[in-house]
Amino acid sequence: MSIYVPLTLMLMFSTLVSAGQVSRWYSAELVAQGQQLFRDKCAACHGNNAEGVPDWRRANEEGDYPPPPLDGGAYAWRFSLEQLREHIQVGEQVEDCERPSMQVRFTTDETDAVIAYFQSKWPERIYQAWQSKQVLSATQDDYAEEEAKQHSSTRWLKQHLSGARILHGEPKKTPAKGLTEIKVSGKYFYLTEGGRYAVIGNLIDLKTGRNVTRLNQDIETRQLISEYPVKDMIIYPAIGQERTHLTIFTDTSCPYCLRMHREVPKLRTEGVTVRFVPYPRQGLEGKGYEDLSSIWCAEHPREAMEEYVESQVVMAINDQCDRPNALAAGYELGNAVGLKGTPLLIMRNGERIRGYKNADDVLSRIGLNR
Repeated sequence: MSIYVPLTLMLMFSTLVSAGQVSRWYSAELVAQGQQLFRDKCAACHGNNAEGVPDWRRANEEGDYPPPPLDGGAYAWRFSLEQLREHIQVGEQVEDCERPSMQVRFTTDETDAVIAYFQSKWPERIYQAWQSKQVLSATQDDYAEEEAKQHSSTRWLKQHLSGARILHGEPKKTPAKGLTEIKVSGKYFYLTEGGRYAVIGNLIDLKTGRNVTRLNQDIETRQLISEYPVKDMIIYPAIGQERTHLTIFTDTSCPYCLRMHREVPKLRTEGVTVRFVPYPRQGLEGKGYEDLSSIWCAEHPREAMEEYVESQVVMAINDQCDRPNALAAGYELGNAVGLKGTPLLIMRNGERIRGYKNADDVLSRIGLNR
């Protein structure tokens, strides 16, 4: 029997208060089942008690972050139940660790049991904050359910991924006979005819050597970045004739981002215009968000950026901000392109350079090295 809890039932639970606490959606039995699954499949990365690793906020040079705590000490509470399921079932590479992904073959029931286990570790105030977000996402969940009905060719994928958001509707045709492409939260899936089987990874044309998946990603990335207002970027123009431009997603709380800023002068002298887009990696609240806001809303953003890079001095937020939506739009853009860590560098053609690289390495990747 499925343990999926309908949203309407969750909302009803949120109104039940016992001894000053919000009633939780899972049972003690489900938590016990989840504890065993978590320790078998998840503890190697997240710890037996979902405590994560001590330095989970610090990225490596590639921009990858260690596994965060799931016990309420990080940001898991910001995700809906459907999003938590998707994160577990789709999986992704993190520093020195890998999420279970589809190969683990967690059923929906098992996935929910794992979530119940680590949510049982959440303090009451964290759980209440999470529960409040479920009410706000009701309309989105209803939309996703209706979308699932409309696109029957993805029904197996949606069922396996517990209602994951399909980002571009019906599958697109590919050059490979019998395979269509669908995008799920930044990842590309290839479906066989009828949508019964899914392959995750890169589609390679062995005749031409072209990576079809990456080419599609580059095209989509270019389009998405072109829709972000240039006036909301902090731009360092090339010195002399511009040879190309580079768009960098940055966050002041990321030490490798600060190192990346120090490579800008040399890039500029080689004819590269550098354009910074803000990406508050911890979301639209907290110190990281406030520091980025102080820069983007400063009277002279470039000078504020340079001051922060050199001395981490935070300027007061300008109440008359000229870029009131820049951070929210940058956060949304980063998520849309599938950003997993900062800094992320996007070349003019849409290709990516992940993590910190010195100016010589960047110029070599761009093709401007001498």
